[in-house]
Amino acid sequence: KGAVAASAERMLAMCSIKAPPALDDVKRPPIDLVACIDRSGSMHGEKMSLMKKTLALLVKRAGLKGDDRISLVTFDSNIRLDLPLTSMDESGRNKADGVIKGLHPGSTTNLSGGALQAIEVLERSGASKEGRTRAVMLFTDGMANEGLRDPAQLTRAVAGAIATASAKCGGPISLYTFGFGADHNEACLRNLATGSGSSGLYYYIKTPDDIPTAFADALGGLTSVVAQNVKLSLEAVGTGVSVKRVLGSTYTRDAEGSVVLGDLFAEDEKDVLVELQLPKLRAPQTDPPPLVLNATLRGFNVPRSAPDDVAVSLAVARPASEPAEQPVNTALDEQRNRIMVAEAMEEATRLADAGNVAAGRAELERIHRVVALSPSGGTDLSNMLKAQCVELQGHYADASKYRMVGSKMSRMHARSHQVQRSTHMSPEAYTSGAKRKAALKSSWASSFKSGINENDSDSD
Repeated sequence: KGAVAASAERMLAMCSIKAPPALDDVKRPPIDLVACIDRSGSMHGEKMSLMKKTLALLVKRAGLKGDDRISLVTFDSNIRLDLPLTSMDESGRNKADGVIKGLHPGSTTNLSGGALQAIEVLERSGASKEGRTRAVMLFTDGMANEGLRDPAQLTRAVAGAIATASAKCGGPISLYTFGFGADHNEACLRNLATGSGSSGLYYYIKTPDDIPTAFADALGGLTSVVAQNVKLSLEAVGTGVSVKRVLGSTYTRDAEGSVVLGDLFAEDEKDVLVELQLPKLRAPQTDPPPLVLNATLRGFNVPRSAPDDVAVSLAVARPASEPAEQPVNTALDEQRNRIMVAEAMEEATRLADAGNVAAGRAELERIHRVVALSPSGGTDLSNMLKAQCVELQGHYADASKYRMVGSKMSRMHARSHQVQRSTHMSPEAYTSGAKRKAALKSSWASSFKSGINENDSDSD
């Protein structure tokens, strides 16, 4: 928008971050991964069979190395640490495989106990010199009916446990939640993932066949980390200039006010939109334009094996009048569309959860029109956003369809757009870890078709 000198102005600025591709000859950070699996009675039959096959692929065909570690926590009414953190060398893989084969469905669902036990496994591992990537993958097909049953209480407990464990480990812990079928509490699972920071994602698993695809999608990102503990600091420059807000609700701020981005996957793209307040000036300033913002990106650069930082500055010309035919920054505009669509999806679920499904559908129709009429309405990203809005409207046809699918799809897509990371249902939406995700999904798909060989492993 215009930034004329004669008046105070608010304008949007965008900090665009593009992570490098993963290099084949660069050792990635080792992984500590806890699989937290629902083994309640409802997991019988095909679901448990596919879950066990997926866990076997996780151990044998995920490219895990000897310095990667896997743990397995399972829960029904009781919580079991079936496998402590175990190095994925040949001995560790064989031990994990034996544990997986012994899994059987049990009784009720103590979701909180399973989640808290999984986080405790990582907390006890403590800090490491290698800069490990840490994550929990939580899978359930039902409601919490043992332990902490209130969703808000459960979310607070898990978020607090993650914060404590992250502080002891010296780095973030990401929580990926996987809700299978129509009976899980998607609001709770999405909030659990969101509460773990900027990397957590919620996956809606519609059919049993989606189980390995969703797990491979999450694991493909975790095995392509190229930067760790990344933060973006924003400093307003000049008298009367201030940073009013960072758009969206995705990122938290640390004690120093920096935007916490967390770990970056290969080719991750993060577009942070910042609203600036510019003061009224006594006279135009165009040559040179005055600086208004300094931005510094800091983190651990995995390919270089060293801390790294990049600094840039933004200068904005303040003319006497707005130039004729001022071009619109379509790159910024489509990212604003992304944030607005995520917020509209959240609002649609709020309305529908309150009993007004028609109002939720109307909200999706409204944001579709807004994006379509925007200057960037024809870009690939905006077209994808519009298509998702249209698809979701069909799942808001009535209360039953909303509860079965619409609520789950809305929450998954909204989170995906907030963090600019794809899920198994929208693999081409964002570039984050795309190469590794695609390779892992292809490998796992062929394994399911041909059967999983007892001695087949791609690990060292």
